[in-house]
Amino acid sequence: MSATEAAARVRPYTPYLDKLAAVRPAERWPLARGWISSEPRPFFAELRAHAPVYETSEVTLIAKRADVIEILSVPKVFTVDLYKPKMGDFMLAMDETVVNYRDKSVMRAILAWDDLPKIRAAVAEIADAALNAAGSEIEAVQKLARLVPLRIVQRFFGIKGPDQDLLDWSYANQMDQFNNLPYDDRPDADAIHQAAEDSRVKLRALFAALIPARIAEIKAGTAPDDSLTRILSLNLPAADHFGMDRVVINIGGLLIGAIETTAEAVINALAELFARPEALAGARAAAAAGDDALFDGYVWEALRFSPIVAFMFREAAATYTLAKGTAREKVLGKGTVVLPLSLSAMFDPDFVPEPDAFKPDRPFHTYLHFGYGHHECLGRYVGGTMIPEIVKRVLLRPAARPLAPVDLAGTPFPQAYRIGLT
Repeated sequence: MSATEAAARVRPYTPYLDKLAAVRPAERWPLARGWISSEPRPFFAELRAHAPVYETSEVTLIAKRADVIEILSVPKVFTVDLYKPKMGDFMLAMDETVVNYRDKSVMRAILAWDDLPKIRAAVAEIADAALNAAGSEIEAVQKLARLVPLRIVQRFFGIKGPDQDLLDWSYANQMDQFNNLPYDDRPDADAIHQAAEDSRVKLRALFAALIPARIAEIKAGTAPDDSLTRILSLNLPAADHFGMDRVVINIGGLLIGAIETTAEAVINALAELFARPEALAGARAAAAAGDDALFDGYVWEALRFSPIVAFMFREAAATYTLAKGTAREKVLGKGTVVLPLSLSAMFDPDFVPEPDAFKPDRPFHTYLHFGYGHHECLGRYVGGTMIPEIVKRVLLRPAARPLAPVDLAGTPFPQAYRIGLT
Protein backbone atom coordinates (compact mmCIF):
# COMPACT_ATOMS: atom_id res chain seq x y z
CA MET A 1 0.00 0.00 0.00
CA SER A 2 1.37 3.40 -0.95
CA ALA A 3 1.63 6.28 1.51
CA THR A 4 -1.08 8.11 -0.44
CA GLU A 5 -3.43 5.13 -0.20
CA ALA A 6 -2.76 4.78 3.52
CA ALA A 7 -3.46 8.46 4.10
CA ALA A 8 -6.67 8.20 2.11
CA ARG A 9 -7.90 5.41 4.36
CA VAL A 10 -7.35 7.53 7.47
CA ARG A 11 -8.55 10.83 6.10
CA PRO A 12 -12.35 11.30 6.24
CA TYR A 13 -14.27 11.80 3.05
CA THR A 14 -15.32 15.44 3.08
CA PRO A 15 -16.52 16.43 -0.39
CA TYR A 16 -17.87 19.84 0.63
CA LEU A 17 -14.83 20.85 2.66
CA ASP A 18 -12.51 19.54 -0.06
CA LYS A 19 -14.26 21.68 -2.66
CA LEU A 20 -14.08 24.71 -0.37
CA ALA A 21 -10.39 24.15 0.23
CA ALA A 22 -9.77 23.93 -3.52
CA VAL A 23 -11.10 27.41 -4.34
CA ARG A 24 -9.78 30.85 -3.54
CA PRO A 25 -10.80 32.23 -0.11
CA ALA A 26 -13.01 34.86 -1.73
CA GLU A 27 -14.99 32.12 -3.49
CA ARG A 28 -15.71 30.01 -0.40
CA TRP A 29 -18.69 31.86 1.05
CA PRO A 30 -20.56 32.11 -2.31
CA LEU A 31 -19.97 28.38 -2.81
CA ALA A 32 -21.16 27.55 0.70
CA ARG A 33 -24.16 29.85 0.29
CA GLY A 34 -25.21 27.90 -2.78
CA TRP A 35 -25.12 24.63 -0.84
CA ILE A 36 -27.12 26.19 2.00
CA SER A 37 -29.85 26.91 -0.55
CA SER A 38 -29.67 23.68 -2.55
CA GLU A 39 -28.36 20.89 -0.30
CA PRO A 40 -28.10 22.14 3.28
CA ARG A 41 -28.51 18.92 5.25
CA PRO A 42 -25.53 16.96 3.88
CA PHE A 43 -23.38 20.09 3.90
CA PHE A 44 -24.29 20.85 7.51
CA ALA A 45 -23.74 17.23 8.54
CA GLU A 46 -20.20 17.46 7.20
CA LEU A 47 -19.62 20.73 9.03
CA ARG A 48 -20.90 19.30 12.31
CA ALA A 49 -18.59 16.30 12.00
CA HIS A 50 -15.43 17.93 10.68
CA ALA A 51 -15.59 21.76 10.81
CA PRO A 52 -18.28 22.85 13.29
CA VAL A 53 -16.95 26.41 13.29
CA TYR A 54 -16.07 27.18 9.69
CA GLU A 55 -14.56 30.56 8.82
CA THR A 56 -14.81 32.30 5.48
CA SER A 57 -13.66 35.80 4.65
CA GLU A 58 -17.23 37.13 4.97
CA VAL A 59 -18.94 35.00 7.64
CA THR A 60 -18.28 32.20 10.13
CA LEU A 61 -20.66 29.24 10.02
CA ILE A 62 -21.70 27.68 13.34
CA ALA A 63 -23.01 24.13 12.88
CA LYS A 64 -23.32 22.44 16.31
CA ARG A 65 -26.50 22.87 18.32
CA ALA A 66 -24.65 23.68 21.54
CA ASP A 67 -22.68 26.46 19.84
CA VAL A 68 -25.76 27.89 18.11
CA ILE A 69 -27.52 28.11 21.48
CA GLU A 70 -24.43 29.60 23.14
CA ILE A 71 -24.26 32.40 20.57
CA LEU A 72 -27.96 33.18 20.83
CA SER A 73 -27.68 33.23 24.64
CA VAL A 74 -25.18 36.11 24.84
CA PRO A 75 -26.84 38.97 22.94
CA LYS A 76 -24.48 41.60 24.33
CA VAL A 77 -21.59 39.74 22.69
CA PHE A 78 -23.26 38.42 19.55
CA THR A 79 -25.43 41.36 18.70
CA VAL A 80 -28.11 42.28 16.18
CA ASP A 81 -26.16 45.35 15.06
CA LEU A 82 -26.57 44.23 11.44
CA TYR A 83 -30.28 45.01 11.80
CA LYS A 84 -29.72 48.65 12.76
CA PRO A 85 -29.25 50.15 9.26
CA LYS A 86 -32.50 48.41 8.28
CA MET A 87 -34.69 48.82 11.37
CA GLY A 88 -33.50 51.99 13.07
CA ASP A 89 -34.76 52.09 16.65
CA PHE A 90 -37.15 49.14 16.40
CA MET A 91 -36.71 46.85 19.41
CA LEU A 92 -35.50 43.91 17.31
CA ALA A 93 -32.37 45.93 16.45
CA MET A 94 -31.47 46.38 20.13
CA ASP A 95 -29.84 43.98 22.58
CA GLU A 96 -30.87 44.04 26.25
CA THR A 97 -31.78 47.73 26.23
CA VAL A 98 -34.50 49.70 27.97
CA VAL A 99 -36.31 50.16 24.66
CA ASN A 100 -36.22 46.44 23.89
CA TYR A 101 -37.41 45.47 27.37
CA ARG A 102 -40.19 48.08 27.47
CA ASP A 103 -41.51 47.70 23.93
CA LYS A 104 -41.48 43.92 24.07
CA SER A 105 -43.37 44.03 27.37
CA VAL A 106 -46.02 46.33 25.91
CA MET A 107 -46.46 44.20 22.81
CA ARG A 108 -46.70 40.98 24.78
CA ALA A 109 -49.40 42.58 26.91
CA ILE A 110 -51.57 43.41 23.90
CA LEU A 111 -50.94 40.10 22.06
CA ALA A 112 -53.01 38.18 24.56
CA TRP A 113 -52.94 34.38 24.67
CA ASP A 114 -56.69 34.48 25.18
CA ASP A 115 -56.97 35.59 21.55
CA LEU A 116 -55.41 32.43 20.15
CA PRO A 117 -58.60 30.31 19.93
CA LYS A 118 -60.37 33.19 18.19
CA ILE A 119 -57.44 33.63 15.81
CA ARG A 120 -57.40 29.92 14.98
CA ALA A 121 -61.13 29.94 14.30
CA ALA A 122 -60.77 33.02 12.10
CA VAL A 123 -57.89 31.43 10.19
CA ALA A 124 -60.03 28.36 9.53
CA GLU A 125 -62.92 30.51 8.33
CA ILE A 126 -60.77 32.67 6.03
CA ALA A 127 -58.83 29.72 4.63
CA ASP A 128 -61.96 27.68 3.97
CA ALA A 129 -63.57 30.60 2.18
CA ALA A 130 -60.50 31.01 -0.04
CA LEU A 131 -60.38 27.30 -0.81
CA ASN A 132 -64.11 27.16 -1.55
CA ALA A 133 -63.85 30.14 -3.89
CA ALA A 134 -60.93 28.64 -5.76
CA GLY A 135 -62.82 25.79 -7.39
CA SER A 136 -60.77 22.90 -8.72
CA GLU A 137 -57.33 24.37 -7.96
CA ILE A 138 -55.73 27.21 -6.02
CA GLU A 139 -52.53 29.17 -6.40
CA ALA A 140 -51.70 28.69 -2.75
CA VAL A 141 -49.11 31.44 -2.19
CA GLN A 142 -51.10 34.49 -3.23
CA LYS A 143 -54.64 33.20 -2.74
CA LEU A 144 -54.15 31.44 0.60
CA ALA A 145 -50.79 31.57 2.39
CA ARG A 146 -50.43 35.35 2.08
CA LEU A 147 -54.14 36.13 2.12
CA VAL A 148 -54.90 34.55 5.50
CA PRO A 149 -52.22 36.37 7.55
CA LEU A 150 -53.13 39.58 5.72
CA ARG A 151 -56.70 39.25 6.98
CA ILE A 152 -55.46 38.52 10.51
CA VAL A 153 -53.27 41.63 10.35
CA GLN A 154 -56.29 43.68 9.35
CA ARG A 155 -58.82 42.09 11.71
CA PHE A 156 -56.82 41.35 14.87
CA PHE A 157 -53.92 43.80 14.65
CA GLY A 158 -56.10 46.66 13.43
CA ILE A 159 -54.00 47.68 10.42
CA LYS A 160 -56.86 48.53 8.10
CA GLY A 161 -55.00 49.24 4.88
CA PRO A 162 -55.46 48.31 1.22
CA ASP A 163 -54.64 44.66 0.56
CA GLN A 164 -51.95 45.14 -2.07
CA ASP A 165 -50.26 47.98 -0.21
CA LEU A 166 -49.95 45.96 2.98
CA LEU A 167 -48.63 42.96 1.05
CA ASP A 168 -46.11 45.10 -0.83
CA TRP A 169 -44.89 46.87 2.32
CA SER A 170 -44.48 43.61 4.19
CA TYR A 171 -42.57 42.03 1.32
CA ALA A 172 -40.28 45.03 0.80
CA ASN A 173 -39.22 45.08 4.44
CA GLN A 174 -38.71 41.33 4.68
CA MET A 175 -36.49 41.49 1.61
CA ASP A 176 -34.39 44.33 2.97
CA GLN A 177 -34.14 43.36 6.62
CA PHE A 178 -33.41 39.65 6.27
CA ASN A 179 -32.22 39.07 2.70
CA ASN A 180 -30.17 42.18 1.91
CA LEU A 181 -27.30 42.08 4.35
CA PRO A 182 -23.69 43.00 3.47
CA TYR A 183 -22.70 39.33 3.16
CA ASP A 184 -25.53 38.79 0.63
CA ASP A 185 -23.65 41.01 -1.85
CA ARG A 186 -26.79 41.61 -3.90
CA PRO A 187 -26.35 43.68 -7.07
CA ASP A 188 -29.73 45.32 -6.40
CA ALA A 189 -29.03 46.02 -2.71
CA ASP A 190 -29.62 49.77 -2.94
CA ALA A 191 -32.91 49.37 -4.81
CA ILE A 192 -34.16 46.81 -2.27
CA HIS A 193 -33.29 49.12 0.61
CA GLN A 194 -34.93 52.10 -1.06
CA ALA A 195 -38.13 50.11 -1.66
CA ALA A 196 -38.24 49.32 2.06
CA GLU A 197 -37.63 52.95 2.99
CA ASP A 198 -40.42 54.05 0.64
CA SER A 199 -42.78 51.49 2.14
CA ARG A 200 -42.14 52.76 5.66
CA VAL A 201 -42.99 56.30 4.59
CA LYS A 202 -46.29 55.05 3.18
CA LEU A 203 -46.98 52.94 6.28
CA ARG A 204 -46.46 55.96 8.54
CA ALA A 205 -48.88 57.93 6.34
CA LEU A 206 -51.46 55.18 6.78
CA PHE A 207 -51.08 55.34 10.56
CA ALA A 208 -51.38 59.12 10.45
CA ALA A 209 -54.93 58.54 9.24
CA LEU A 210 -55.73 55.38 11.21
CA ILE A 211 -54.68 56.55 14.66
CA PRO A 212 -56.77 59.74 15.01
CA ALA A 213 -59.82 57.86 13.72
CA ARG A 214 -59.23 55.03 16.18
CA ILE A 215 -58.74 57.43 19.10
CA ALA A 216 -62.09 58.99 18.24
CA GLU A 217 -63.70 55.53 18.23
CA ILE A 218 -62.14 54.73 21.59
CA LYS A 219 -63.59 57.92 23.06
CA ALA A 220 -66.98 57.10 21.56
CA GLY A 221 -66.89 53.53 22.86
CA THR A 222 -67.18 52.08 19.35
CA ALA A 223 -63.61 50.88 18.76
CA PRO A 224 -63.01 47.25 17.79
CA ASP A 225 -60.95 45.10 20.15
CA ASP A 226 -57.69 44.71 18.25
CA SER A 227 -54.00 45.40 18.84
CA LEU A 228 -54.20 49.02 17.71
CA THR A 229 -57.11 49.78 20.03
CA ARG A 230 -55.39 48.07 22.95
CA ILE A 231 -52.12 49.90 22.54
CA LEU A 232 -53.83 53.28 22.15
CA SER A 233 -55.90 52.58 25.27
CA LEU A 234 -52.94 51.94 27.56
CA ASN A 235 -52.47 55.56 28.66
CA LEU A 236 -48.90 54.92 29.74
CA PRO A 237 -47.28 57.74 31.73
CA ALA A 238 -44.87 60.10 29.98
CA ALA A 239 -42.04 58.67 32.06
CA ASP A 240 -42.33 55.42 30.12
CA HIS A 241 -41.37 57.24 26.88
CA PHE A 242 -43.84 55.15 24.91
CA GLY A 243 -45.36 57.82 22.72
CA MET A 244 -47.10 57.71 19.37
CA ASP A 245 -43.81 57.04 17.58
CA ARG A 246 -43.47 53.79 19.51
CA VAL A 247 -47.08 52.87 18.72
CA VAL A 248 -46.43 53.26 14.99
CA ILE A 249 -43.12 51.38 14.88
CA ASN A 250 -44.35 48.47 16.98
CA ILE A 251 -47.75 47.98 15.35
CA GLY A 252 -46.03 48.36 11.98
CA GLY A 253 -43.65 45.61 13.06
CA LEU A 254 -46.60 43.25 13.43
CA LEU A 255 -47.40 43.72 9.74
CA ILE A 256 -43.82 43.22 8.62
CA GLY A 257 -43.36 40.13 10.76
CA ALA A 258 -46.62 38.36 10.03
CA ILE A 259 -47.27 37.87 6.34
CA GLU A 260 -44.18 36.61 4.48
CA THR A 261 -42.96 34.41 7.32
CA THR A 262 -46.34 32.76 7.72
CA ALA A 263 -46.78 32.30 3.98
CA GLU A 264 -43.38 30.71 3.50
CA ALA A 265 -43.86 28.38 6.47
CA VAL A 266 -47.25 27.25 5.17
CA ILE A 267 -45.94 26.56 1.67
CA ASN A 268 -42.81 24.79 2.92
CA ALA A 269 -44.81 22.59 5.30
CA LEU A 270 -47.34 21.65 2.61
CA ALA A 271 -44.64 20.83 0.07
CA GLU A 272 -42.73 18.71 2.60
CA LEU A 273 -45.83 16.79 3.68
CA PHE A 274 -47.00 16.21 0.10
CA ALA A 275 -43.56 14.71 -0.61
CA ARG A 276 -43.91 12.21 2.29
CA PRO A 277 -46.88 9.85 1.73
CA GLU A 278 -46.72 8.23 5.16
CA ALA A 279 -46.46 11.55 7.01
CA LEU A 280 -49.19 13.00 4.79
CA ALA A 281 -51.55 10.15 5.70
CA GLY A 282 -50.82 10.63 9.40
CA ALA A 283 -51.35 14.38 9.21
CA ARG A 284 -54.65 13.94 7.37
CA ALA A 285 -55.85 11.42 9.93
CA ALA A 286 -54.99 13.80 12.78
CA ALA A 287 -56.76 16.67 10.99
CA ALA A 288 -59.87 14.57 10.38
CA ALA A 289 -59.90 13.51 14.04
CA GLY A 290 -59.70 17.13 15.18
CA ASP A 291 -56.50 16.39 17.11
CA ASP A 292 -54.74 19.74 16.77
CA ALA A 293 -51.87 18.86 19.09
CA LEU A 294 -50.98 15.81 16.99
CA PHE A 295 -51.58 17.58 13.69
CA ASP A 296 -49.44 20.56 14.64
CA GLY A 297 -46.59 18.16 15.38
CA TYR A 298 -46.63 17.06 11.74
CA VAL A 299 -46.34 20.68 10.63
CA TRP A 300 -43.44 21.55 12.96
CA GLU A 301 -41.60 18.38 11.99
CA ALA A 302 -42.13 19.12 8.29
CA LEU A 303 -40.66 22.56 8.89
CA ARG A 304 -37.63 21.02 10.58
CA PHE A 305 -36.80 19.51 7.20
CA SER A 306 -37.78 22.65 5.29
CA PRO A 307 -37.63 25.72 7.57
CA ILE A 308 -38.17 29.25 6.32
CA VAL A 309 -34.53 30.09 7.10
CA ALA A 310 -31.45 27.92 7.49
CA PHE A 311 -29.57 30.36 9.69
CA MET A 312 -29.72 33.52 11.78
CA PHE A 313 -27.06 36.21 11.79
CA ARG A 314 -25.16 38.04 14.52
CA GLU A 315 -22.10 40.28 14.80
CA ALA A 316 -19.50 39.91 17.55
CA ALA A 317 -19.19 43.08 19.65
CA ALA A 318 -16.10 41.70 21.40
CA THR A 319 -13.58 38.91 21.07
CA TYR A 320 -15.14 35.71 22.39
CA THR A 321 -14.05 32.11 22.89
CA LEU A 322 -16.78 29.82 21.61
CA ALA A 323 -17.21 26.23 22.89
CA LYS A 324 -14.53 26.85 25.47
CA GLY A 325 -12.88 23.70 26.79
CA THR A 326 -13.98 21.50 23.89
CA ALA A 327 -11.99 20.18 20.95
CA ARG A 328 -13.76 22.71 18.70
CA GLU A 329 -12.92 25.74 20.90
CA LYS A 330 -12.56 28.80 18.70
CA VAL A 331 -11.65 32.43 19.32
CA LEU A 332 -13.92 34.72 17.32
CA GLY A 333 -12.66 38.25 16.90
CA LYS A 334 -14.61 41.46 17.39
CA GLY A 335 -16.59 42.29 14.26
CA THR A 336 -16.93 38.68 13.12
CA VAL A 337 -20.25 38.01 11.41
CA VAL A 338 -21.47 34.62 12.61
CA LEU A 339 -24.27 32.58 11.10
CA PRO A 340 -25.78 30.22 13.71
CA LEU A 341 -27.08 27.45 11.43
CA SER A 342 -30.48 26.78 12.96
CA LEU A 343 -31.34 24.10 10.41
CA SER A 344 -28.12 22.27 11.27
CA ALA A 345 -28.89 22.59 14.99
CA MET A 346 -32.23 20.84 14.46
CA PHE A 347 -30.41 17.84 12.96
CA ASP A 348 -27.58 17.62 15.48
CA PRO A 349 -27.57 14.00 16.73
CA ASP A 350 -26.04 15.14 20.02
CA PHE A 351 -29.42 16.73 20.80
CA VAL A 352 -31.98 15.31 18.37
CA PRO A 353 -32.47 11.51 18.47
CA GLU A 354 -32.65 9.91 15.02
CA PRO A 355 -32.42 13.29 13.34
CA ASP A 356 -33.04 11.99 9.83
CA ALA A 357 -36.30 10.30 10.81
CA PHE A 358 -39.64 12.12 10.48
CA LYS A 359 -41.16 12.07 13.97
CA PRO A 360 -44.22 14.30 14.55
CA ASP A 361 -44.19 13.65 18.29
CA ARG A 362 -40.88 15.40 18.97
CA PRO A 363 -40.96 17.89 21.89
CA PHE A 364 -41.39 21.45 20.68
CA HIS A 365 -38.05 22.54 22.15
CA THR A 366 -36.44 20.46 19.38
CA TYR A 367 -37.31 23.23 16.97
CA LEU A 368 -35.83 26.68 16.35
CA HIS A 369 -38.58 27.86 14.01
CA PHE A 370 -39.20 31.00 16.05
CA GLY A 371 -35.60 31.66 17.04
CA TYR A 372 -34.15 31.35 20.50
CA GLY A 373 -33.32 33.53 23.46
CA HIS A 374 -33.46 37.30 23.67
CA HIS A 375 -34.72 37.75 20.12
CA GLU A 376 -37.17 34.89 19.95
CA CYS A 377 -40.03 35.86 17.64
CA LEU A 378 -42.48 38.19 19.38
CA GLY A 379 -45.39 36.72 17.42
CA ARG A 380 -44.47 33.08 17.93
CA TYR A 381 -47.81 32.17 19.49
CA VAL A 382 -49.84 33.89 16.79
CA GLY A 383 -47.66 32.29 14.11
CA GLY A 384 -47.83 29.00 15.94
CA THR A 385 -51.61 29.21 15.62
CA MET A 386 -51.89 30.46 12.05
CA ILE A 387 -49.36 28.23 10.30
CA PRO A 388 -50.69 24.77 11.22
CA GLU A 389 -54.33 25.80 10.84
CA ILE A 390 -53.82 26.99 7.26
CA VAL A 391 -52.02 23.76 6.43
CA LYS A 392 -54.81 21.78 8.08
CA ARG A 393 -57.55 23.43 6.03
CA VAL A 394 -55.79 22.28 2.85
CA LEU A 395 -55.17 18.72 4.05
CA LEU A 396 -58.78 18.32 5.18
CA ARG A 397 -59.57 18.20 1.46
CA PRO A 398 -58.86 14.58 0.47
CA ALA A 399 -58.06 15.42 -3.16
CA ALA A 400 -55.60 18.22 -2.35
CA ARG A 401 -52.31 17.62 -4.15
CA PRO A 402 -49.54 19.67 -5.76
CA LEU A 403 -49.86 20.36 -9.47
CA ALA A 404 -46.39 21.86 -9.84
CA PRO A 405 -43.33 22.46 -7.66
CA VAL A 406 -43.02 25.55 -5.50
CA ASP A 407 -41.83 28.45 -7.67
CA LEU A 408 -39.53 31.00 -6.03
CA ALA A 409 -39.25 33.02 -9.24
CA GLY A 410 -35.68 33.96 -8.38
CA THR A 411 -36.57 35.38 -4.96
CA PRO A 412 -36.00 34.10 -1.41
CA PHE A 413 -39.75 33.56 -0.97
CA PRO A 414 -42.32 31.24 -2.59
CA GLN A 415 -44.15 33.06 -5.34
CA ALA A 416 -46.43 30.36 -6.71
CA TYR A 417 -47.59 26.87 -5.69
CA ARG A 418 -50.50 25.33 -7.57
CA ILE A 419 -52.57 22.86 -5.58
CA GLY A 420 -55.36 20.78 -7.06
CA LEU A 421 -58.46 20.52 -4.85
CA THR A 422 -60.77 18.16 -6.72
